[in-house]
Amino acid sequence: MKAGVIVIFSVLLSMASSPILADAYVGLGIGSASYDVDLSGIGGGDFEDNGTGTKIYGGYAFNDYFAAEATYYNFAEASVGAVESSPGSGVFNSAKADMTGVGAYAVGMYPVSKEVNLMLKLGVLNWDADLKVNNTSGSNDGTDVAYAVAASYAFTKELLVTAEWEAFNTDNPEVSMLSLGFKFIFR
Repeated sequence: MKAGVIVIFSVLLSMASSPILADAYVGLGIGSASYDVDLSGIGGGDFEDNGTGTKIYGGYAFNDYFAAEATYYNFAEASVGAVESSPGSGVFNSAKADMTGVGAYAVGMYPVSKEVNLMLKLGVLNWDADLKVNNTSGSNDGTDVAYAVAASYAFTKELLVTAEWEAFNTDNPEVSMLSLGFKFIFR
């Protein structure tokens, strides 16, 4: 995972400093990461909670309708003070989950006006999750399908605000994210 993060930041830095990539962009977002976690494998039950997720991304728009994008996610931590180990058992545990990931996307764009742009994204997420029930730890990881629906509003030709809902077909924990952020286009 660390090697993937280094590659993403290297690509973002090279895109930001390269005059050849006139349609390159970088952005960041912050929002709510929704977790649905099954901890039965390490002695806990199920829980749903939200954490504050962040992301940094970069991409290249080939034209007004298609782009390629890479993203680094920190879905932060979701935790509960008491989760029942199994329904009706009366045994409660503290539990938490946190997750990071690196994604790659094909982005379809539809310019509604000079200021408003709608986007659909389809790609993959390579993720790593840490799970904990009381003092018992576990982990899970994988590479799964990721997709998103987004909209942006351009304050200027270079600075946009973006709203995005992203879903990931991860098996445990299941995660989705609703975020708001800014995108800067190098023209």
